[in-house]
Amino acid sequence: MAEADNALYRLHERPAVPSKAAAGGVGFTGKAADLVEGIYRARRLRDDAFGPIAGQFREPTWDILLDLYLAAAKGRPVSVSSACIGSGAPQTTAIRHLALLESAGLVVRSPNPMDNRAGIVTLTEEAIRRVDDWARRVRGTWKAETALPGEAVA
Repeated sequence: MAEADNALYRLHERPAVPSKAAAGGVGFTGKAADLVEGIYRARRLRDDAFGPIAGQFREPTWDILLDLYLAAAKGRPVSVSSACIGSGAPQTTAIRHLALLESAGLVVRSPNPMDNRAGIVTLTEEAIRRVDDWARRVRGTWKAETALPGEAVA
């Protein structure tokens, strides 16, 4: 039900976000967002490949951060429940990790104007800058001939 509510919410115009939160599209480059998306998908593929033991590989804070980054790059708001789903962890665990991100100044929670019971989670500009920087560093560790998602292989 929460996912259906979230999908309906995403069809509406994005609400104004608190000044500390990043505005949609801030600092995103196609290649950084593509790289982050590839890594996030690779993490989900890893979960599929390793089955039940994959639960031991969990990094809910990191998965929430990547999921929120991808949503922000696409200009989509994310509900708290959707952020929890994006973590791949149980909801109580995900909420605890979301609180860690919030206390670190990397996310901002705001009310959902469409549903008072739900909140919206948004990355701060600082979080976006840090993920962008991380993506550039990761890209720099790959061999030059390694294509990023969406790039033609040389």
